[in-house]
Amino acid sequence: MVRLTASSLLRLGLAALLAVSGTGPGFAQAQTGAAQQNPAGAQASEPWPRNYETPAGAIMTLHQPQVTEWKNYTSMTALIASEYKAKGSQEPAYGVIEVTAKTAADRENDEVTLSDLTVANINFSTLTRNQLSDASLEIGKLLPPETLTLSLTRLTASLANYERLQDAPGFTADAPTIFVSEKPAVLLQTNGKPTTAPVKGVSGLEFVINTNWDLLAVGDPATYYLRVDKSWLTSKKIDGTWEPVSELPSDFAKLPDDENWKEAREAMPPAPLADDAVPVVYYSDKPAELVVIDGEPALQPIAGTDLEWVSNANTDLFRDTANNTWYFLTSGRWFSASDLKGPWSFASENLPDDFRNIPDGEPYSIVRASVPGTSESQEARLTASIPTTARVSRSDVSVDVTYFGDPKFERITGTDMAYAVNTNFTVILVGGKYFVLYNGVWFIGDAPTGPFTVADTVPDEMYTIPPSSPVYNVTYVRVYETTPDYVVYGYTSGYLWAFLAWGTLIYGTGYYYPPYWVYTPGYPPIYRPWRVTYGSGTYYLPGRGTFTAHYGRAYGPYGGIAAGGIYNQNTGGYIRGARAWGPYNQAGYIAVRGPGGNRYWVADVNGNIYKSWDRGVTTNSRWSRENTASKAQGQWQKRKSGQTSSARGQNILADRDGNVFRKENGNWKQHNKGSWENIKSAAERDKSAKTRPERVKELRQSLDRQQISRQRSTQRFESRRESFSGGRSGLQRPSTRRFERRR
Repeated sequence: MVRLTASSLLRLGLAALLAVSGTGPGFAQAQTGAAQQNPAGAQASEPWPRNYETPAGAIMTLHQPQVTEWKNYTSMTALIASEYKAKGSQEPAYGVIEVTAKTAADRENDEVTLSDLTVANINFSTLTRNQLSDASLEIGKLLPPETLTLSLTRLTASLANYERLQDAPGFTADAPTIFVSEKPAVLLQTNGKPTTAPVKGVSGLEFVINTNWDLLAVGDPATYYLRVDKSWLTSKKIDGTWEPVSELPSDFAKLPDDENWKEAREAMPPAPLADDAVPVVYYSDKPAELVVIDGEPALQPIAGTDLEWVSNANTDLFRDTANNTWYFLTSGRWFSASDLKGPWSFASENLPDDFRNIPDGEPYSIVRASVPGTSESQEARLTASIPTTARVSRSDVSVDVTYFGDPKFERITGTDMAYAVNTNFTVILVGGKYFVLYNGVWFIGDAPTGPFTVADTVPDEMYTIPPSSPVYNVTYVRVYETTPDYVVYGYTSGYLWAFLAWGTLIYGTGYYYPPYWVYTPGYPPIYRPWRVTYGSGTYYLPGRGTFTAHYGRAYGPYGGIAAGGIYNQNTGGYIRGARAWGPYNQAGYIAVRGPGGNRYWVADVNGNIYKSWDRGVTTNSRWSRENTASKAQGQWQKRKSGQTSSARGQNILADRDGNVFRKENGNWKQHNKGSWENIKSAAERDKSAKTRPERVKELRQSLDRQQISRQRSTQRFESRRESFSGGRSGLQRPSTRRFERRR
């Protein structure tokens, strides 16, 4: 019986897998050379439908696949609306092929790898039993044994309307300090009370450790010097009035000739400020945000809404004329105020409906990804929920944990667990065992210093750590599979501090985690910062599925507030953690040798944490390809050029009952017994309790949504391709570029 209820179709997350590629004929070849550097461009996009000739001479036409289930993002089920025309036949038989496959997502390369492709069901309602048996044999021969790849961008865009993901609880919505300036300005932040340490080898010259600026101090009481690009400002008080200087103290010439002070040395002697414009210096000892407007706000009306965009601001700033309220977006959260001077309050939960009506194609359209209820926001949430996985060799991977002094642990509030505070490694004490999470891999040991081995399991208690803890992000790394030789680990975006909350995707928990200091008599302090939510002008990049820092001079030359230095009291050395601690480039984790050592190592990872391992770790998509590379090529070799007349339409959809639908002249029709009939006629045969008009309306709406999903997935894919072709600046608002650090 043909069931036309829309509920059966609504169960289908309709994925337009338009970028299917693979190693077999009829598919795009494997990526090489420049294609690997431009993953979006490397995804071949052959037009659908695609026609193939079977060994028996039949013509099989495959339309765009539709995903019905993506279980745990590791196994997929899809429907393929198909046409089967036996040799010598004039009319095709329409039906549905259901296939299953194991999947491995690779966000960095915008791919989902499919392996172990299997036919789960074949439903051609117009074929006889013998014909269906013959067709099944041909279809079975058609499927290739090698792996296939499809575009993750297209997949998530298509699934966004159907996947309803739950928010994570426990985040705070407290507004940070928000400064707004209509003059040139910079935000000088220290992570807690400003703390200084001597510049190695330079008597009488100190630097402020816990800031992301070149901030030096001379004398007692101290006179501060702040570098802004090629110029310097000075002040008697860190929160006082800053004035430009044309000459620096003589000790500045003795700054070490290393990477830590390269840019500071290049700014000597000080260059005069352009147009004598002295920037206003705003100071905060906690993460804050800065909105810089080039003069009075330039308000650009947004068509079809009551909103206005401030086109001359360095960040996302809007005004709603309906309620005379300002709206500011940072770290995926909206804050509102009746006056630009504040006070500001959390607004993501009561954002005006007009924000969902912001059009595409404008410089401010990027904010749609942070507006609850938009397709872009749903796509961002879905992408954030897909794990990045890797296979970790038990014998080839290890970790060596060091501490600043003897290991010290503090309790995780509300639990019986504790975490190490005087190390740059994540070490958690659970049930008498010490678990180390390092670059996406869990290790276990009996002592805080090890030895550590690859962990088979992680205690369930670990996943009860609340967001108020600075090690909360460990709850987003899990064990997916174990064997005698390897363990499969995976992490979702929460490991990189991007979370699902308030109907959208946010960066950071909203909590402020004070840094940890180690004070030893006779030595400068050692500084251990934690991740912060604010203080970087963080915003979401839909093209890359990640948050990025403002990375401009308004927030300092080295990224966000937590990009301070980590000091080694024995060697007198330190390292600036700009690339390691801000959200720019998705992630970065820093490991520093303890007081007894003198080697520093920084992992600045773009896209896939597992790539930071030198050996013993293989990303899952790569493993899938290598695992099937030796298999025989599939039977997709007899490609039929051209298309049958009935296959010219691009808008053909299927459901699990074997029904096939297509759109003609704006109207949806269903195939029935060799002909296409209006869905109103087909609805008359439906025996459900709903009336025919209700059934037809729901079915039409469902089919329209599926068609829109396909179109949107293509648009997202092309947008990603253009973004990668245009480079990093192509992903940013024009108003933000002028604040970027010159390279």
